[in-house]
Amino acid sequence: MKTGETVKCPIQKVSLWTPDFIFAFIANLLLFFAFYLLVPVLPFYVINDLGTSESLAGVILSLYTLAALLIRPFSGYMVDAFTRKPLYLICYAIFTTLFAGYLLAGTLTLFIVLRIAHGFAFGITSVSGNTLAIDVMPSERRGEGIGYFGMASNIAMALGPMTGLFLYHSYSFSAIFLSSFLISCVGFTFVLWIKAPPKIIAPVKDVISLDRFFLLKGLPQFFVLAFAGLGYGVIVNYMGMYGKSIGIGGSAGFFFTLLAMGIVVARLLSAKLINQGKIAHLIYTGLGFLLLAYALFVLNTNPILFYISALLLGLGFGYISPASQTIFINLAPHNRRGTANSSYLTAWDLGIGLGVLIGGGLIEQYGFTTLFIFCFGAVLTSLGVFKFCAAPYFEKNKLR
Repeated sequence: MKTGETVKCPIQKVSLWTPDFIFAFIANLLLFFAFYLLVPVLPFYVINDLGTSESLAGVILSLYTLAALLIRPFSGYMVDAFTRKPLYLICYAIFTTLFAGYLLAGTLTLFIVLRIAHGFAFGITSVSGNTLAIDVMPSERRGEGIGYFGMASNIAMALGPMTGLFLYHSYSFSAIFLSSFLISCVGFTFVLWIKAPPKIIAPVKDVISLDRFFLLKGLPQFFVLAFAGLGYGVIVNYMGMYGKSIGIGGSAGFFFTLLAMGIVVARLLSAKLINQGKIAHLIYTGLGFLLLAYALFVLNTNPILFYISALLLGLGFGYISPASQTIFINLAPHNRRGTANSSYLTAWDLGIGLGVLIGGGLIEQYGFTTLFIFCFGAVLTSLGVFKFCAAPYFEKNKLR
């Protein structure tokens, strides 16, 4: 080596999959698995065992999402104001305990109370879990980390509904509720093992400011997600009923597997692209897949199109979700990370809740074809809002 010559040392890539990130991933996976285990079978439980109509069942099931929606802004503030791991532990424990309550919910009134309480618990648990996971990610790999962490809920979506429908056809509702409780208990133990980094709480000048509870800068993307989430609520909650109506009720669980596979594939493909700043491209691609999927549902005449649509829906949501969450995170300062996450999740809650609520009535009055036309229109609206409002606003106002 010549005198004065500079030696270039190779730059080591910071590890993303640390033990803490893995524990957070598994805890989130099991939380959502316990949740998705119930989703496709609860319409049958409410209609058949509790004796409600399809439209009333939609209202009752939407109360869970409505409760989560109402608590989200406050949960974001709590996550930013308090130490995140203890908050996550408390809320995860409450969320787990409420599964056991379903074993005792023999009346419609008690079931409604439990669904509302469960929604409140889920609203805080999901925000604190997402934010804690971002805290343990290396900042230079945050875009990838958000994409990969979200796969936990997607894997749960693949396994949960399929398992729930299998249990529904083979066992009692008590067995399903007990399974969700035990799975969530295991997830709680993984939360205990997470070593959260020290949290620096920035001073808050205006505690009662609306922006402390909702990321106002994220409002354009909020509407994009809310319109896209309408169809998501319909798909997740009523696909078991739709599969039964076209004669493939026993195989409807495979629909959720394909849906989740599509989401996982899209998240894997998009993780590095998010770090490269190709966020708008990913959202346009995802919305395009959703439009195609709902168009196929409208034209659906055989099971093959049914399953192709599931894969397309998965790809669509898999591209949109991590890119949208990154938009919220990049519009917020670091000490507002919890508020950013709660605003992102609130958008999904609003769309999903409205989808469940409206979907039940549309099915009862007009049938599934009209329902899917409604979903197509909602996604088309989402595309227009993103192109003409959300995308330009993000490019102008992003912080990083």
